[in-house]
Order: sequence, then C-alpha cells, then structure tokens
Amino acid sequence: MVLGCLLGALLLDVFIELLYRQSLAAFWAYLSARPIAFLVNVLILMLGLSLCLFTKRKWFYAVLVGAVWAGLGIANRYVLSYRFSPLSAIDFAILQLDWSFIGIYMSVPMFILLVVAVVLLLVGLVLLYRRSPRSSAQPRRGILTLCILILSIAFLPELPVSAGFGGNAYTDVINLTEQYGFVYTFSRSLIDVGIDCPEDYSARRIHAIAKDVLDTETNASVDTPNILFLQLESFFDVAHLQDVEFSEDPVPFFRQMKANGPSGFFTAPSVGAGTANTEFEVMTQMNVHDFGTGEYPYKTLLQNNTCESIAYNLKDLGLSTHVLHNNTATFYDRDKVFSKLGFDSFTSIEYMNNVEYNEIGWAKDSILTEEILDLLASTDTRDLIYTISVQPHGAYPQDSETATIEVVSGVEDEALRGELEYYATQLKEVDDFLRALTEALGALDEPVVLVVYGDHMPSLAIDETMLDDGSLYTTEYAVWANFELEAADKDVCAYQLVSHVFEMLGINNGTLTKFHQLNDWSGAYETELYTLQYDMLYGDRVVYGGENPFVETDMQFGTRDIVLYSATVRGDTLTAHGENFTPYSVIYLDGAPFETTFVSETEITCTVKNLPADTRVSVWQVAEDGTMLSSAVVKE
Repeated sequence: MVLGCLLGALLLDVFIELLYRQSLAAFWAYLSARPIAFLVNVLILMLGLSLCLFTKRKWFYAVLVGAVWAGLGIANRYVLSYRFSPLSAIDFAILQLDWSFIGIYMSVPMFILLVVAVVLLLVGLVLLYRRSPRSSAQPRRGILTLCILILSIAFLPELPVSAGFGGNAYTDVINLTEQYGFVYTFSRSLIDVGIDCPEDYSARRIHAIAKDVLDTETNASVDTPNILFLQLESFFDVAHLQDVEFSEDPVPFFRQMKANGPSGFFTAPSVGAGTANTEFEVMTQMNVHDFGTGEYPYKTLLQNNTCESIAYNLKDLGLSTHVLHNNTATFYDRDKVFSKLGFDSFTSIEYMNNVEYNEIGWAKDSILTEEILDLLASTDTRDLIYTISVQPHGAYPQDSETATIEVVSGVEDEALRGELEYYATQLKEVDDFLRALTEALGALDEPVVLVVYGDHMPSLAIDETMLDDGSLYTTEYAVWANFELEAADKDVCAYQLVSHVFEMLGINNGTLTKFHQLNDWSGAYETELYTLQYDMLYGDRVVYGGENPFVETDMQFGTRDIVLYSATVRGDTLTAHGENFTPYSVIYLDGAPFETTFVSETEITCTVKNLPADTRVSVWQVAEDGTMLSSAVVKE
C-alpha cells in the first residue's frame, strides 16, 4: 500500500502540474530545472494519501484524498482562466456565499455542469465507501511512513540551495507556484501566516533601525489640504502594449494628468487580482510580501487587530477619514477591517442611489464623483477620502455588446482582441470620470490633492514581451492638485506611494511615513522595513513604547443618515416612509427580513398579510451576502 501511495502521488502531481502548465514542454522544463521541488510536491501528496494506512477502508480514503487534490488542481486551472494568480488557501476565506460570480466569473451552463460533477463525485464516493474492501488498519506502518515523509519534506528542501526553499522569504504565489509547484505553494499558504520573527530581533535592533524616525519631529502643516486617493480597478495605459493600435485613445485625460503633474510607475503586490493587498500596502505603507504565502492581512491580521495607517496618521492632523467603494461592503471583509485602520466612515454601494452598471454587472465609476463631493461637503474639517473603484474589473467578455473602441492592429488572437476592446471601452469611461471629477474638484474653494493609480494589471492574456516599458506588476500613478504642486516624477512601490505624496505636501506624520522618507530605498532598507513591521504588528511594539496606541473607530456606514419616519399598511402592502433609502434597504418585521421593493429614496414596500398592530418595523441596509450593515435612524 505504501508503494501504491507513492505511485498515486506521482501520477496525481503530474496531472496537477500539467493542468497548471498547460503543455508537456512546460512541465518538462519545470521538472528539469526543479527536480527536488517536484519530489517535494510528490512527498506532500503521499503524506496525505498515506493517512489511509490508519483506516480499514484504505482505497476509499486514498481516493477521497486524491479527489480533493485533483479538485484543487482543476479549480486552480479554472481560476487561472480569468486571473494571473494561482489558487491559494486564502481564496477560500475570501469566497463569498452569494451568486454574483455567476455571469461574471462563471457562465450558467458551466455552473450547472459544476453542480452535476460535484453531485456525481459525491455519489461515487458514497458507492465506493459502501463497496470498498476492508482490511486491517496498519498504524505502525502508518506512523513510520508519516515520520519518514515529514522528515523528508522538512529537510530535503534544505539540501540543494538551487531549489530555493531554504530561507526563501518571498511569498508571491505566482512566482512560487511557477518555480516550486502548485502542491507545495498551496500547502505553504495553509500554514504560512503573518511575519516571521527576524533572527536579529531585539529592542536594541529596533532602536537602531528607528532612531531617526523617533528623533524626527512631526511637521505641523499650516494648511493641510483635502487628500484623495483614487484606486482604479485594473487601470492600465494600453499605449504600453507594443504595436497594438486602437481606434481611439482610451485614456487621453490620464495621460494629460501624467504630463502635468508628478507621476511614475506604481508597482503593485499582485497581478490581475489582489485589490485588497494593494489597499493594505498604500494605507499602511507596509510590504505585503513580508507576510505569509498568498496572505491577505484583511482576512488574518485585521480580523482582530488594529494597525497604524494613513487614516490614524492624518486624524492626528485634524482630518476626517473616509472610504468610498462602489461595490459591496463585505467583500474582503472591508466592513470589518476599515474601522481597525482608523476610518471614520465607509460608504459602499449599499448606500448609493442611481448607480449604473456595465454589461457584466460591475458598477460604473461615474457615481463616485457625486459621492466624493458629498463627503467633502459633509464635514467642517479637511478630509482624507480613500476611493476604490470597480468598473474595469474582469472577467472580460470576448464578444462584448457595448464595446465602442476597436483594436485596429497588433492582436491576432480573436479572444484577446475581443477582451481588449471591451476593456478599452471601460477605460474610456473611467477616463471621462477622471476628467469630470477633476473639473468638479477644481471648482472647490478648498485645496485638494488627488492621487490616481491602478491597483494592478488587468487579468488579460498579456506577458511582459508585449509591454514597451514596466512589467506585469506595474501600473502607473499621477498626482493632481487644484493648487500649484511641484515634485519630481518617481517610480514607487505601493507601500512607498503615501510617503512620496506626503513629502510633496510637507507631511511626515506616521512611523512608516518617516521611515520611508528618511531612508534611501536601497541597501538594507527592505530588511529593516521587514523588522520594523514585525515589531509594530507581532513583536514587542518597541517603536510604540510597548503598547498598541491605535484604538478601533466607531465607523459609520454611509455619509447620509438613512431615516425611517413611519410605516403604513394598505391592503397587503406595507410602505416604509423615510429618507435616503437605497435598493439595499430591507424592511424587517419583528426582526425578520421581508422581500423589499425599492420605490424611491423616500419609500420602500413589502407584501404582508394579517399584520398584527403591534408589529415592530425597522429598516436595515443589507449587503449582497445578507450581512446586516446598519439600521435606519427612527424619527417621528
């Protein structure tokens, strides 16, 4: 049976890697370059399969484990059909239990086929369990096999330095999977979380790294402007595609912004996905690659902990802090984590009206202009507004019904050409939004700085040979202001953007703001940043005097209060009367939700029968996944 586990693991890994690499030639190139990595993947699979030695139905449990790994390999292949980043453990934490992915990431026929396949698999496993031959368990052999496998997996990678496992602190899922295989990378993502303690970590070491930071006084800005960060989903200047010509320029205004203000390449932590990690890097000025393999700190660290951020830093300067996002509040657990990053309010799509959607269901970004202006007008202070757009999000249709921009030349692949035409059309609409936004901001009598950047490259079949400059990890940023702003162009990583912008404005508030501004971005800089991040989040917090000084905020959802004045019943219809209702407003009767029809911002209705006179009526804003975000304010 041990030999059978080895053979099964070998065949299973070949199957998984062929699915991932898509050709025998690519698989052979990987096997030739990384034979030890391939062996480790086989041993990890064998470790799972060998658990059957502890059972009486050995064949059943071996097939069950094999089916799980084969399913993960198939799922990985499907995920790679619409994004660059391979499947990792964190994806299951991110997955939301709603149906919004159908029609965007998966067609209805494909979803039906998936359901049928899962049902058949479950039926097959039940039949196999019933008919599987029984034999005596072999606990001694199982324990011996597991010990040998665990020791081999633990120590074998350390032997050849060229295999790259020993001391490999780089956690990018794309590169790890490409070089070391899917099974190894996925397994590593299951257990590799947080920032590992540096070998030289000590209070003395932190004081040495942070001496200049702690000794530098915080600049007291006389007139801090409103600061707006606009993170554009998958925004990329397609002029960087070599020899590809479009029927019109999709982003003429963004190119104008780059020419008239500070700009440069913006290196994101991921490709084709991972918006939340770009947010985390910009907001915290931390390098997410110092965390675990494929980790999203939103789903781990920030579930129960606060973290220093630009919101906390700018609140110290008197600014109110807000997040604005034209998508559901609960994706990436944003409804939970933004309060742990110090924001005062969070306006998501559940609090917006008159939203337009593109043909695949993403909200158009034009709605954000009005929302930004409302936020600026809602406070008596200057504001930090971190806006996250969504319109150019994939998956991109190959045969768009709304594309108005054509690829004239340079793309032979028909599918890619169709996707690019749809994508370029979305870019054009986002570029028009940027023009309208800056015109509106330019008319304000308060100083405003707008920082625009793409969160990552789009999930299109583009490789670096197709680019005239930059890489698959680089988009671009541009800084606009309604006052004179002089600064040199500079390429930045996501975690360096804020310190660069703040330096233009004479702001240095914040531990990592000072660290980035005071250090040359080379030499021991990355290592010292790693150590400092560990101390701030997982260590003794020496840099903070031994305590976490950041208190979670009582974050408000939405800018405008949703108000319930009264409820009336006529026949079988209950009508709730109030202010600022949206299509996400839901009527609750005695704590139970009822299917609600949005009539207007002042009326919503539901169907009722034989409603008791003392029924308690309330209205809640409910996210797409059913999460209750906030209740309406009751006024008479």
